Amino acid sequence: MPLTNPQNEKILHHHRIAEDAKRNTVHRVPSSTHAPHLNFWEKRRGRFKDEVSTRSACDWFSSFIPMAKWIREYDVKGTLLQDVIAGLTVGVMVVPQSMSYAKLAGLPVEYGLYSALVPVYAYALFGSSRQLAVGPVALLSLMVSTGLTHVIDPNGELEASGGIEANEEAQALYQVLAIQTSFLVGVVYIIMGVLRLGFVTIFLSHAVVSGFTTGAAVIIGMSQVKYILGYNVEKSKALHTILYNIFAHISKFNWKTFIVGMGSIATLVIMKNIGKRYPKLKWVRAIGPLTVTTIFLSLSWGLDLEQYGIPIVGAIPKGFPNFTADLWVPMPYFGRLMPTVMSMVVVGFMESIAIAKQLASKHKYELDSSMELVGLGFSNLMGSMFQSYPVTGSFSRSAVNNETGAKSGISAIVTATLVMLVLLFLTVIFEKLPLAVLAAIVISGVLGLLDYTEAMHLFKVHKFDFVVWCISCLGTMFLGVEIGLTIAVAVSILLVIYESAYPHTAVLGRLPGTTVYRNIKQYTEAERYHGIVMCRIDAPIYFANTQHVRDKLIKYEMMAEEKPRFIIVDLSPVSHVDTSAMHILEDMRKNYVSRGIQLCLCNPNKIVMNYLRLSGLAESIGSRYIFVRVHDAVLSCLEEMEGDGVFADVEDQTSGAASGSASNAGSIEMADTSANSEVIVTGSSLYAKKNDEAIDSLS
Repeated sequence: MPLTNPQNEKILHHHRIAEDAKRNTVHRVPSSTHAPHLNFWEKRRGRFKDEVSTRSACDWFSSFIPMAKWIREYDVKGTLLQDVIAGLTVGVMVVPQSMSYAKLAGLPVEYGLYSALVPVYAYALFGSSRQLAVGPVALLSLMVSTGLTHVIDPNGELEASGGIEANEEAQALYQVLAIQTSFLVGVVYIIMGVLRLGFVTIFLSHAVVSGFTTGAAVIIGMSQVKYILGYNVEKSKALHTILYNIFAHISKFNWKTFIVGMGSIATLVIMKNIGKRYPKLKWVRAIGPLTVTTIFLSLSWGLDLEQYGIPIVGAIPKGFPNFTADLWVPMPYFGRLMPTVMSMVVVGFMESIAIAKQLASKHKYELDSSMELVGLGFSNLMGSMFQSYPVTGSFSRSAVNNETGAKSGISAIVTATLVMLVLLFLTVIFEKLPLAVLAAIVISGVLGLLDYTEAMHLFKVHKFDFVVWCISCLGTMFLGVEIGLTIAVAVSILLVIYESAYPHTAVLGRLPGTTVYRNIKQYTEAERYHGIVMCRIDAPIYFANTQHVRDKLIKYEMMAEEKPRFIIVDLSPVSHVDTSAMHILEDMRKNYVSRGIQLCLCNPNKIVMNYLRLSGLAESIGSRYIFVRVHDAVLSCLEEMEGDGVFADVEDQTSGAASGSASNAGSIEMADTSANSEVIVTGSSLYAKKNDEAIDSLS
């Protein structure tokens, strides 16, 4: 009676695996592929046609306006109240923060409020993240300050007379350049989004980003010390220069502003720690800036702190921002602005996408990196129409937005509406706010960016990444943000090049009792054969690493105890080869042939095999020396050496190489067959397609 129930079918399947292992069938790699080879543009065109035919007009509209997607599914009764509460909480937080960041950027405080108005509305419409809080942030504010100061006053001539802020003409130009910078940042973001270049930030390693952020946080904090100490300190992009300027004028120290500033910092830090330590009191963290602002506004209005020598914000224009699209052109400083613009694009997107992806994963919805670029682009572009400087997603405000229950972009709309009400009716209240309080809000905000714990972790786990972290951090602190970012990007690219140019390779040996071949350094009990060298290349082979691969193969040949008859190269991990790789392999084949050595290749994938065939290398090597498995190659080589009367045995005299083991070996044998190969079972017309992913976890 045939086995029909599911349990019996499973047993039958296991028996077939065991029988296949005992049969030890030899597979052959097909010399050609039946699938047509499509180039990059043909694939793109095919995908576009598929999308056009399968997507409705509503889907296309949602692609360009992400808000249209979630607004159709919005649950007014279930989530509107949560969004309103989250929006009001972030709004209460962003009003004092935005004014603080505007001062950090070297702009009047109202520019911070303008940057928390129109850009936030724009992101709610075009942004793909539903919890991300967009607006002024410390890093971009610092980059505006250092970048534009270098454009207007490259030699520091204005610093001697009080800086750019003391010169009306220079300050007016500075504000125009800030608006033009926002416009350029928006345009670059949109272009990158349309071209789907959202992958660019993957070239920045975590160590590089952490080091850069820490170094920038130190510079940001030190740039605000002058408001705490109560006297003017000349601007500088380098830490050692800032410290020198601080101590050079320490005799002007104002103890009154120091008390206000340090009291504000202490209050903010305490409230932040209370919010982190006690989950039920997490709202305390969000109202920290408002609490400090309220306390010192009350003191300032009641005691008139300005008459005691404590500087205050001063007049803040009431009402909506002016329309500034007419300031986009002419742009005489375009060339000098672009380095700052590109730095902001990289840093802004890196900061925004990190928190946006984390929030999207937590709330279980898809986030398109390219659409996020478009959302940030329109946020900056539309903001530049109304007196905004560059903005991006904020770590701290996004965290608060999420913790207070934000479910959609409605929370961002509520936040922007609250800022609008402040601009219309409450600006006069903030005119008495001490500058030391704004500086304290900035300093307390960047304390969370000091990622020294990551440096300690890297030192314990990965010394090389620790060195990279130090280079990125110290470069930013002592050479400036732009140069520090350039160094960080350069280090990241060098790491990618290094890893690509020097891929991992390994000498293989057979695990006793199996047909599995693994790295002999990892598995010291693995067995090798006299007269045969087995190795594996764990990366694509192309012009940058061909010499390294060649050197490794020569090294492995020389390490053999006796002159090898066969060099077996496992190509399972090799996803791609170029013409340089073809030339190197052909040169090595000729060299081997001249010395009586045969080159054998194992498991080249469909793409690699196609290139081997087109280049003629497959024919030169011979189809009988191209195998699906390393084990097939070993058996063939052993048989050939025995046929030639050459004695070959396994080190440690362990038997069983030809037969393998029973059911256990059979299952491992199937797992060891790597991905991306289409194989033909000999003696049958059956074709078997292997999985796309190699099940090779032991190697």
